[in-house]
Amino acid sequence: MNTAERLARLRERLREQELDAIVITHPSNRFWLSGFTGEDIPPNESAGHLVISHSAAVVVTSRLNSVLAQQEAIGFEVFDRERDFARGDALVLQEMGVRRVGFEDRAILYRDVQVLRETLGPAVELIAVGTLVDDLRARKTPDELERIRQAQAVTDAAFQAVLAELRPGLSERAVALRLEQALVEAGADGIAFPIAVASGPHGALPHYRPTQRRLSTGEPIVIDMGAIVAGYCADLTRTVWIGQPDQQLERIFSIVLAALEAAEAGIRPGMTGREADALARQVIAEAGYGDAFTHSLGHGVGVRVHEAPALSPASDQILEPGHVVTIEPGIYVPGWGGVRIEDLAVIRESGIEVLTRTPKRIDLAGS
Repeated sequence: MNTAERLARLRERLREQELDAIVITHPSNRFWLSGFTGEDIPPNESAGHLVISHSAAVVVTSRLNSVLAQQEAIGFEVFDRERDFARGDALVLQEMGVRRVGFEDRAILYRDVQVLRETLGPAVELIAVGTLVDDLRARKTPDELERIRQAQAVTDAAFQAVLAELRPGLSERAVALRLEQALVEAGADGIAFPIAVASGPHGALPHYRPTQRRLSTGEPIVIDMGAIVAGYCADLTRTVWIGQPDQQLERIFSIVLAALEAAEAGIRPGMTGREADALARQVIAEAGYGDAFTHSLGHGVGVRVHEAPALSPASDQILEPGHVVTIEPGIYVPGWGGVRIEDLAVIRESGIEVLTRTPKRIDLAGS
């Protein structure tokens, strides 16, 4: 699907919601719709916005990025507005003569909404559109699937390259830095999210930033990483250990692996995210660790590493062919550690296709 086709789908949604135009402020949606990458500097800086009506498409950006926008955003006009993009958005909307304008309420600064209201005045109605664009992105095209497949292959290769280097005494942070280097060496454009290396009791924290804690033999080491390739993300988690695991690690690992295998065997299009989540959650609950599975089974992956659909106990979203999702059951025991195993998969007509090629169980010799 090219830019023109994506704009056509968006404009169809605008017609359905009786909107004259929409302001796109989330960098991922800006990239998906226009191809414009820019350089977004968190937390409050942006490389620009999009303003799209039924007949026009404009990138509102600054001099810093205007040349890049002209090169990347094929079919878009470029409006060079230094710094204050919300006022630039408003000027473009005034030129368009619109009356009902959608905005991404989950991805816009309160100040920018206020600027739009003040500049456009009461004659223009601003309407929150929620996840309108995110929902358009959920089903991946063959081209998008190929980019995600490449990102996952790079992630698998980098992980495998560093495995042989793991040994007692290395710090979590040193391993994370080496993994990031290996991703670039394998062909990544960058990391999809900060790499997690959680050893021993640190593994009980599902979201964790590595520290100077040293790896030890026999303990679980949870590694979560992903590459970005051509704007698309991958996601991989494996739990490994150096030397011989103790009985608790063997038992918990086997339960998590069984939960992953049950989910991968049972997920089908037409299921809700809740039903998919239950496939793995039931295995873990029946083993006595239901309260220790503290997050959802998975999430969508694409130009963002967390996007629709959600595989969670609260999700009624229907899984469809073309959705790309993580499947990542876990058990977390405070004071001891955790085990999570995560694959990346595509929903197909008859089930799933697992994109991850890294073995699920990896025993590393002690040294």
